[in-house]
Order: sequence, then C-alpha cells, then structure tokens
Amino acid sequence: MVAHNPQAPGSLTVARRFRLAAREIVGTAVIMVAYFYLRGIRPDNIDGSVSRSLRLIQFEQSIGVFQEVRWQAAFLGHGWLMSVANVVYAWGHYPVMLAIALWLVFKDPVKFRFVRNVLLVSATIGILSYWIIPAAPPRLMEHYGYDFGFIDTVHGATSNVSYFQPGPFVNDYAALPSFHFGWILLSSMAIWTNTSNRWVRAGAVAMSVTMWWAVTVTGNHYFFDMVMGGVVVVLSWLFVRAMGDVHLRHLPKRSFQQVRSFRRNPEKGNRAQK
Repeated sequence: MVAHNPQAPGSLTVARRFRLAAREIVGTAVIMVAYFYLRGIRPDNIDGSVSRSLRLIQFEQSIGVFQEVRWQAAFLGHGWLMSVANVVYAWGHYPVMLAIALWLVFKDPVKFRFVRNVLLVSATIGILSYWIIPAAPPRLMEHYGYDFGFIDTVHGATSNVSYFQPGPFVNDYAALPSFHFGWILLSSMAIWTNTSNRWVRAGAVAMSVTMWWAVTVTGNHYFFDMVMGGVVVVLSWLFVRAMGDVHLRHLPKRSFQQVRSFRRNPEKGNRAQK
C-alpha cells in the first residue's frame, strides 16, 4: 500500500508546469533562430539600401524631425553616458526579452503564448520588409559617401562593449522596421498588461524610453525606423487579439490555477484532487 502524500498533487502539477514552460521557451528560441537566419541570408543590396535611407532622411527633414545626429552630438562628450547607451543597446535587448519571457511563462503560460504569437507575427512582417525594402542604418552612411555626422559607438573601434553576432545571422541593412526598439516596446506592453503594480509599470515605460534614447545616440536607427517598429508591434498585437484564443485553449491553464490554490490551502487542494 502506497502511503498518502499530501504534496503529490501539487508537485505533479508543478512538474507539468515546468515541462510546459520549457517547451514554450524552446519553441520560441527556435522561432528566433529561424527569424535571424532568414534575415541574415538576404543578399546585401547596398545601393538600394543607402538610397532608401537617403529618401527617409529627406522625409524626416521635410517634416522637421531629422534630429538624430543632434541627439548623438549632445551626448558624445559625456563618455560615461555613451558607455551606458552602448551597454543598453548591446545587452538591454535580447537578455531583457529572455528575462521577461521566463517571468511571464511561469506566471501565466497562456498570456506568454499570446505575446509569443505577437512576436511571431511581427517577425514575419519584419522579414518581408528586410527582403523587400532593405535600408542602411545611420552609422553606415559615412562609409558610402554621405557624412551626416553620425558615429558608430557600438560597432566602432572605440566601443566599450562586445556586441557579438554570428556571421550567418548578421544583416546590416535590416534597419526598417527597428525591432531593437519595437520588441522592447512589446516587452513593456507584456509587463504593463500582466501587472497592476504602478512601480513595475513605470519601469516598463522607462525601459522603452531608455532603449529609444540608446538606439538614437549610438547611431543605429532613425526615428522613423523605431516608429515603424512600434507600429508593426502594435498592429501585430491587435491582430493576435482579434484572432481570439486560437491555439491558446490547448494550454492547461486550469491546472496552474490549482497549483496556486494548493499552495495557499493544501487541505483544500487535496480534497479537489479526490
């Protein structure tokens, strides 16, 4: 006869939760590898990319918002601030996204999958954009004879960070839209919609504001790139929400609720399992 173990129901459910979380994270990692590979294998179209960025600059000038080089110039004389900007750009993106993904997948796998689906839809739009309308970032314009005053502080020789990207995944002309900003905005939205703590929400907003600043002063994107990154993410969010609970219903959310109930009231949890 097997002795009754009051912890068994909860521990089994927790184990199932961990397995599901691992599966969701691994699946998302596979999606990201595919995204980077499809982005990276696009043959360079330097003339088209530079020409497109020149038209983008002219558009920003026409509406009076071509201020990126002035932003950068205002901070270049402050070494410690530029060091912060470089670190934010290099390490405040995918590592932060991973940390938020781990938090959310354990907090609520259904909501994690919703955000993951938004990531997938936006990534698909991004791949199409990078193949159809590649654009050169500000930091590369000087290399092709168009010196607007931008300095490459992250990839240049004086950089204080190591921003390593494997060769097959690199595409220097995948500037439009900017997911370096867009996906941090998505992370901020994920935090905002999954907590009511005003301090945490304030931190989520600050995260996106800081990334906008860092991307600009390091010379990696134009304002238009980042605006379009945000637009793609918001539209992808609305699209996934409009699709309803497609595939989300297959996640056993009820069992996760039982785990929380079991932890609060073990005796009640045992009765519920009988």
